[in-house]
Amino acid sequence: MKLSSPAALRIAIVVGAVVMLEVICRLGLVKPINLIPPSAMVARLLDLVREAKFWSEVGATVHNIAFAALAAWTVGFCAGVVLHGMPRLRRVVEPLIASYYALPFFVFYPLAVVMLGMSSLPIIVMAALFAVVSMISSTMIGLDRIPGVLHKSSRTFHLGKIRNALLIQLPATLPDLFAGAKLSLGYCISGVIGSEFILSDRGVGYSIAYAYNDFDSRTMYAYLLFVLLLVAIVLSAANWLERRLRYRIGSNWAITPTLLRAPKLPVRLGETALLVVVLLAVWQLVFIIAGNEAVASPLMTAERLPRLLSSRQFWGHAAETGRALGFALLISWIGGGLLGVVLGASARASDVAEPMVIALQSTPKVTLYPVMLLFFGLGIAAKVAFGVIHGIIPMTLFTMNAIRNVNPALLRTARALRLTRVQTASTILVPAVTPEIVTAVRLSFSITLLGVIVGELFASQRGLGFLIMNSIALNDVTTIMAVTTLVVAFALAVNATLRGVDRRVREGGQPQDAVPDSMLISDRVTT
Repeated sequence: MKLSSPAALRIAIVVGAVVMLEVICRLGLVKPINLIPPSAMVARLLDLVREAKFWSEVGATVHNIAFAALAAWTVGFCAGVVLHGMPRLRRVVEPLIASYYALPFFVFYPLAVVMLGMSSLPIIVMAALFAVVSMISSTMIGLDRIPGVLHKSSRTFHLGKIRNALLIQLPATLPDLFAGAKLSLGYCISGVIGSEFILSDRGVGYSIAYAYNDFDSRTMYAYLLFVLLLVAIVLSAANWLERRLRYRIGSNWAITPTLLRAPKLPVRLGETALLVVVLLAVWQLVFIIAGNEAVASPLMTAERLPRLLSSRQFWGHAAETGRALGFALLISWIGGGLLGVVLGASARASDVAEPMVIALQSTPKVTLYPVMLLFFGLGIAAKVAFGVIHGIIPMTLFTMNAIRNVNPALLRTARALRLTRVQTASTILVPAVTPEIVTAVRLSFSITLLGVIVGELFASQRGLGFLIMNSIALNDVTTIMAVTTLVVAFALAVNATLRGVDRRVREGGQPQDAVPDSMLISDRVTT
């Protein structure tokens, strides 16, 4: 491996960061209760791996991740195939897919425990639900990108549906399917360890939470180090397999799918109303199965909403969440945008940084919340920081790839016309990267909102997340559902607005075709 290769540079950066952290801790610049030296983390981890209990906890977590990933891959693939084959249904559920990761998933974990029992099954179900949409989107992207010439070839050779699927569709979509499977696996790791962190009696997530509550920083950081190593090993193996796969099959087809024309307003309203009715019916069915001790019915929730909205206490919590979200978004958008520009401007820098940033994206961030509390305390700063570590990564990735993927012919034209740097930026770079930046803003909003709400679920004293967690402690399921409904409605409304802006920017202000949200997901993010 050459010393100047991207892999060697990444290793050098990691080693340099570890050495710097070691020096900072040894010099006493950080309190030992907040952070211990990396060497102490390694020493404690080596002690733990000699204990049977450690491998029992790891085994439970790996078991849950494996089954959650299998479920997410299977359900996501099947759902993606169905939605691709039913464009109108896909258009109806697209807004829900766009806002999916703004949902505070961990709120529903107690409901899963009530319905499925105190076992590993609720953890597997929650992690699979957390990961399934990424597999759905990747499946639809892969099917969208199959060139029309391959479909014509299939008809020419009179291939049946099964042979067409095995010989044409599967090989053509396999790179995207693998990318979706890899992304889903990252979400499964986050979902499993996050669920164990919240409410479980075993697993790596439980061990991290137990060590934090017991003020055992050495054990907590040892388990966090193990999680980072686990994610790094899994992603490295997946990246190696993906490179082999792309070499054998070929790169993704850069094909724009045939799209449905955008429906008129009455049709859109009708489709939205149908989606709402279906969701309410599913909600009512869950209520009938689980009972009112586990979940409130839609009617009970609707009756609680007016009283909640008229409460000064609710608006105080909402204002706290709004402040935290505003600061987190501002830092994520500006910081991620600037970092993405810097990395995207250099091919070497982006090649070195991209795998590291994607690894950070796949790290179960809920396990880092004790670290946030140790450094920032119980105030708004911890929630802002927790939101930022969620939102800044997709903003960085999208911006970096938007800069990197600017058509070189445009830049050569700018040099031929002797445009200044300001003129080049204003007339070429900004228009070229704006669509990706708008998409990054939209996706970053959803993930940052999730980060802030999840941050408030744990050790916060104010905010909507705290209100939900306090209601869980009081078994006030009606308030839980009412607050969650408002959070989801807010996320859907903001996402709908940003999606409209996104489409107008991408279509040059002529919204004649409905662009599926799944096609707006960057290849670099999904891979």
